[in-house]
Amino acid sequence: MSDLKEIIKLYFSKNLLIVFLMGIVSGLPLYLILSTLAIWLTRENIDLSTIGLFSLTQIPWTVKFLWAPILDNYKIPFLTNYFGRRKSWLMVIQFFLSISVILLGINNPAGNILVNFLETDLIINQIYLTALFALFVSFFSASQDIVIDAYRIEILKESEQGAGAAMTQAGYRIGGIISGAGALYLREYISWELVFISLGLIILLFFLITIFLPDTINEKTRDTGARDYFNPLKEFIFRVNFRRVLLILLFIFSFKLCDAVAGVMANPFYVKIGFTNIEIANASKILGIFATIIGVFIGGIFVKYYGILNALLISGFLQMLSNLLFFFLSEIGPNYNFLLITVLGENISGGLGSASFVAYLSRLCNLNYTATQYALLSSFMGIARTFVASPSGFFVEIMGWSSFFLFSTFFALPGLLILFWMKKKFPLKSQVAY
Repeated sequence: MSDLKEIIKLYFSKNLLIVFLMGIVSGLPLYLILSTLAIWLTRENIDLSTIGLFSLTQIPWTVKFLWAPILDNYKIPFLTNYFGRRKSWLMVIQFFLSISVILLGINNPAGNILVNFLETDLIINQIYLTALFALFVSFFSASQDIVIDAYRIEILKESEQGAGAAMTQAGYRIGGIISGAGALYLREYISWELVFISLGLIILLFFLITIFLPDTINEKTRDTGARDYFNPLKEFIFRVNFRRVLLILLFIFSFKLCDAVAGVMANPFYVKIGFTNIEIANASKILGIFATIIGVFIGGIFVKYYGILNALLISGFLQMLSNLLFFFLSEIGPNYNFLLITVLGENISGGLGSASFVAYLSRLCNLNYTATQYALLSSFMGIARTFVASPSGFFVEIMGWSSFFLFSTFFALPGLLILFWMKKKFPLKSQVAY
């Protein structure tokens, strides 16, 4: 009973609740691009190969470490003096993020625009503008995550990092409900344009909330030597050892690879197999999100009591098994009850894996370089989601749904094998900064 009270007290502390709120605004644009946009494009009869290629709009997530040192070290004139470095960057980014979401929604991906160029009428397919605005959303969303990740690591104690990872992921999923199920429900009554405008205004609301956030401890105690662009990378390499760095980066790249490959096609799969928007919203966006939240809280507890590496090993194995549920669903057909089972299995295991994975990345960071190092490490995960997953639509068109999901399951094996090797050969304490 005392352990339960301790856990409840931990999760409802002020800083953990702040981390939860920041998770919501992080997850909202991410799920909008990865999930809701794919459903919209599928409903507009955009071909699967094109929808799969839309994962390339996530490129900013894979290269966000390039501008992370700017967000980590430099001030915004006037704003930083009043709001602090982290909050001032966050406010500017959230403003432009809200505008980008609105622009994405008011453009019709299935339409065409007639443009007169050099006295010549040109017809431009608006799918390209949709991709451009999605890229804008991705850029500002990735930038927002750089700042929020640094803010989370700096505002929490070491003992709170596992719970902080869980609260972050829980917030992510609530953001996913808003931009996923919320968007699909709204679409039954209003246009896509108004749906996206509404989501953009919600992000603007978080802009106002950011003003009242407390400063981090690291605001005034920062190592001035951190301004060197390459210092964060050099510190990490020398601390961990170059050979181990390569192994860690390879693990980060491959750990959620199976989720990335299958996840790009999950929502188009639901549409193509015959489920309605409401059924998808209820199962995938409502039940699925709450299942993920259950998973991330379990993940936070696993990290606390069993250690990060053990939690990663368990969750990685469960993630691999959950991909098989999509295979069985494709064989059974549009059975709503089995859809619920599939969604529950996939999201609980994914949530458990995300919580332990975020805790792992957070532990690898030096507090003097939180934004840059976390951005660099998480970018390797983004590579899988962006580049490896982009041909998924082509694979589906060649293989069919059943073979595709069976094929995607085997992408979990490299990450599990590397993790098992790391767990045996060098402990986590040899990788972290003190």
